[in-house]
Amino acid sequence: MKMHETLLIRYLNHSCSPSEIREIERWVAADEAHAEWLFEMERLWALKNEQRFSNPQTVDRMFNRLWTRLQQQKTAAGSARKTFPYPSALKYAAAAVIIVLLSANLYYLWKGQPDVYAENTIEVPAGQRITLTLPDATKVWLNSQTTFTYPSVFSAKNRTVKLNGEGFFEVSKNASKPFVVESSLLNVRVLGTKFDMKTYPHESASVTLAEGRVEVTADDGNYKLTLSPSQQAVYSATSGLTLRKNIDPDLAKSWTVGELSFYDQTLAAIAADLERRFDVQIRITGQELAEDKFTCRFKENTTIEQILANLKETRRMNYKINEREIEITKY
Repeated sequence: MKMHETLLIRYLNHSCSPSEIREIERWVAADEAHAEWLFEMERLWALKNEQRFSNPQTVDRMFNRLWTRLQQQKTAAGSARKTFPYPSALKYAAAAVIIVLLSANLYYLWKGQPDVYAENTIEVPAGQRITLTLPDATKVWLNSQTTFTYPSVFSAKNRTVKLNGEGFFEVSKNASKPFVVESSLLNVRVLGTKFDMKTYPHESASVTLAEGRVEVTADDGNYKLTLSPSQQAVYSATSGLTLRKNIDPDLAKSWTVGELSFYDQTLAAIAADLERRFDVQIRITGQELAEDKFTCRFKENTTIEQILANLKETRRMNYKINEREIEITKY
């Protein structure tokens, strides 16, 4: 029984859904070695809290011993002799993720440098999505092929994170400390609200507001909008920042529950989302077809073949599938 390391990290961070917790429990029950491994990782994760109370020199020695032990075990796992009754690659992949998330934070905090805020970076693979809870209790959903960076401790003046991809945010309210999302095209500033932000490279960027108010500015500083619920800001290098009204925010965040929803979207934009969801490559023949717009919605378990067949029924396009490569042509 295999277990993906990102799910284990979410479990340690207390950000799993009830169904994911049950999956973890089944995995632990399947093999005693799984339970032992998870116990060791929980001890490591708990060091985040211990650093606040322990003597810095003592905790520093603990961390050094732990790091040395992980490196020794990793070297041993690379030998021809298998010493673990479960997939060692999973163990060290997950341990490596934990070390990346904790090592810089613990080092600086244990060394008595509270002004240094180490950054954590999460990369979501194609075809997956994850949820996490930030240090201020803000909840974040991250879509496929998204990179998200956040500090281990927010500064005294603001709560700044960085997004490259798509995220849905439920921001905890703090009137004295704004929550800021930075990206290559748009920046968003809020106090406490719910919104979706989509900012993939080489695509138009958008912010869709579900609750509260947000301030959206273009990264070049030339454009600014303040959104009310059910409004959307869209930015591109050619058209600048534009406002759309009467947007259904439930459609904008439907991806968080596995759905795919498109309202008056170009085929090129739909293809980009399908590539991320199904880890495929899609080529559209003809610029006119790429800019043709569609409205459709698909449930979580819908396959790529079913989606393409549904689009074909519009009699506006055809397609051919060759393993992981898809060609779309005019009908």
